[in-house]
Amino acid sequence: MFKNKIFNKVLLTGSFIVTLLIIAKLSGVLQYAFVPQAGNEPTIKRRSLVFMSNILPYDKYKMLVYNQNNTRYEKGTYVQRLVGIENDKIHIKNGVLYVNDTLIDSRFNLKHNYKIDRAFSNHLMLNKGVSENEIFPIGEEYFIAQLSKSDLNDDFFYERFINTTQDTAIFNIYHKEWTADNFGPLIIPKNKLFFLGDNRNGSLDSRYLGFVDKKDLVGRVFILKIKL
Repeated sequence: MFKNKIFNKVLLTGSFIVTLLIIAKLSGVLQYAFVPQAGNEPTIKRRSLVFMSNILPYDKYKMLVYNQNNTRYEKGTYVQRLVGIENDKIHIKNGVLYVNDTLIDSRFNLKHNYKIDRAFSNHLMLNKGVSENEIFPIGEEYFIAQLSKSDLNDDFFYERFINTTQDTAIFNIYHKEWTADNFGPLIIPKNKLFFLGDNRNGSLDSRYLGFVDKKDLVGRVFILKIKL
């Protein structure tokens, strides 16, 4: 009899918790999303599971989640950093982000394109676990890799690589001869938002997708370190 009471109590408690989780999920209070790509590295690693909520404030410069509705690209739930709200001026100069003429990038740990030599390339693959598919040759001795500041090593050659070739995908959205590294300036319209991935040269974000409607926000990330 005593064991049955304990079992019934545990069962009731478990059922209550499951019910709360279902309600939280349906209401948006607690949600989760799988991030298969590296567009937010190093902040959110590839193949991470992130948790989010729609009751947290949608503050600028936080990782937010939104529904991507540009029909030129795959629709879905995107996780990126909100860097601009209506009336903000966005300007990327030589790969560095300014919002309302204030340097912003120094606040975050970001990845950018770097030109590296063969020795550095070998070091990354042998000692840092970087895949050969993540290093792109440009000539016989040099390569392009997306690196954060913590990846840099003064024992090898490296320098920032700024792409100066006009990007057709960006032109199709903004009708300007901009690139991912030299973008804007532009003013964000009313009820629109501007997102960037922390992997600045490996992210499909507002530079390519266009502005995001406020109504398409889903939630704010509060756990982002779980890698599957």
